[in-house]
Amino acid sequence: MRDIVMKRPENLEALVEALSSVNDTTYLLGGGTDFMIKLRKHRIYSGTIINLTQIKELNYILREKDRIKIGAITTFTEIASHPLIKQYANCLAEAADKVGSTQIRNVATIAGNIANAAPCADTVTALMVLDAKIKIIDGNGETREKSLDEVIIGSERNTLEKNEAIIEILIPVIEKKSKSAFAKLGSRTAVTISKLNIAVVLEYDQENSIHQAKVALGALGPKAFKSDIVEKALLGKKPVESLLLELQEALMEQVDASILGRGSHPYKRDAIQGLADDIFYKLFASTSIGGEV
Repeated sequence: MRDIVMKRPENLEALVEALSSVNDTTYLLGGGTDFMIKLRKHRIYSGTIINLTQIKELNYILREKDRIKIGAITTFTEIASHPLIKQYANCLAEAADKVGSTQIRNVATIAGNIANAAPCADTVTALMVLDAKIKIIDGNGETREKSLDEVIIGSERNTLEKNEAIIEILIPVIEKKSKSAFAKLGSRTAVTISKLNIAVVLEYDQENSIHQAKVALGALGPKAFKSDIVEKALLGKKPVESLLLELQEALMEQVDASILGRGSHPYKRDAIQGLADDIFYKLFASTSIGGEV
C-alpha cells in the first residue's frame, strides 16, 4: 500500500488538473464503500487515487428551472432525507434509504453507485425511471451529459474514460400528477444487497388513468433496465385493486423473458410476486378492496 499516491483536489479546477495526468493505474474515489472492496479483490497495491470527497462544491441538492441537480459526492443519507427528492423523485429517496447500513449511507455517494455499475445498485434503478442524465467532466475541463444507458453498459462496466469523472446527476422535474416508489428484495431485511429491485414512476390523466408508466428492474440481468412488458400492462389502467394481479403477471412474464433457464429463475419468478405487492401498496396506499386507490 506504500506505493499508492493519494490526490485530494479541493475544487473542480484542481480535479481537472488531476484528471489531465491520469494513466492506467489511476482510480477515482468517492465514498469508497465499493472501491475498497475492489482494492482488496484485485490486489491493487500501487497507483494513484483521486479522492473526490474534499470537493465541497460537488455536495448539493437543488432545483434549477425544470431539473433537480445532485452533486456527485452527495451521500445517500442526504438524498434520502432531502425534501426536493421526496417531492419530485420519491423513488430515489426510498432507494437511497435502503442502501446498506446507516454507516454506509453516511459516506457512500451517488456518483460512486453509478460508476460501480453493479446490476443490483438500488439508486441506478430509481434514476433510470426518473430519466436522469449524468454530467461528466474530463481532463481538458470539458463537460458533457449522458444518459444512464450510455454510462452503464454491463455488470461493473461503464464507458467512463480514465480522465473522466461524474460531477452531477440531473433529474427532470415532473409537474403533472404523478407518483413514484421503490422496493427491493434481499436475503435479509437490513444491510443487504438486492436480489431484485424495482422502481416505478406513474403519471395520471384527468380521469385518473395511468397515461405514462416507467418501470425499471435491477438484479435481473447485467444492468438495470426498463421493462416494456410491465409498462404496457399499466398504461391506460385505473389504480384499482385488480391491477395488482395484472402487475404480478407482467412482472413474472418479464422474469421469464430475462432469465428463463437460469438457476435463479424459479426463485425470482416467485419472489417478484411479493415485490409486486410491495410496490403496489407503496404507489396506491389508500387501497379499498374493489375500489380506486
